[in-house]
Amino acid sequence: MELPKPISQKITEFAPYAEMLPGVTIIHHIADFSVVHMCSKGQKLLGVTVDELREMGAEYYPRYFNMEYMEGLLPKMEKLLRDNKKNESFSYFQQVKYAGKDDWTWHITSTGIFMWDDDGKPLLTITTALPIENLKEVEPKAERLLAENIFLRNNAARFGLLSKREISILKLVAGGKSSPEIAKELFISAETVQTHRRNIKQKLGISNNFEFTEYARAFNLL
Repeated sequence: MELPKPISQKITEFAPYAEMLPGVTIIHHIADFSVVHMCSKGQKLLGVTVDELREMGAEYYPRYFNMEYMEGLLPKMEKLLRDNKKNESFSYFQQVKYAGKDDWTWHITSTGIFMWDDDGKPLLTITTALPIENLKEVEPKAERLLAENIFLRNNAARFGLLSKREISILKLVAGGKSSPEIAKELFISAETVQTHRRNIKQKLGISNNFEFTEYARAFNLL
């Protein structure tokens, strides 16, 4: 795929600097989010050339990334392009599969706008990705965070069915409070608390206190 001259020139000018940066640097074309440049370090890790990446188009993503963790990035990307501000970026965790490896490698990644067209509209994005595989204390936290984000997306509609009172009780149950303790704190009867708890379980489709905590953590109640 032959790139327009302004894009090719921009990439050619930047490429030597990309080779000096830590981690992997990738440049995407906003039209279809295909990869138009990747530093040599990234090419080596994925076992692919830039020409192959350009021909690959959008197939690049499911081939090398855990798409379960990529779904939540679209709203952030849309906001970045909509706001269209220089020096603005967003960061996220992602899992990448290197060439010849079966396991995923965690990365901390940031994306921003790299080039604009003549009308001032975003044309290219730039992404830098740093592996965190040597930071063993970070990987479990990243996994928990992403699991909570996936849980939130999958259960937002159910959570939206709860009243303000039910959300308050959900939070207190998740915090380890008993029904009598909740009743005393909210100035209601223990029987009313029990009724609310039954309604919460029905709306959320849950059956035990662990699931109360799972919802509370995912929706930032704890």
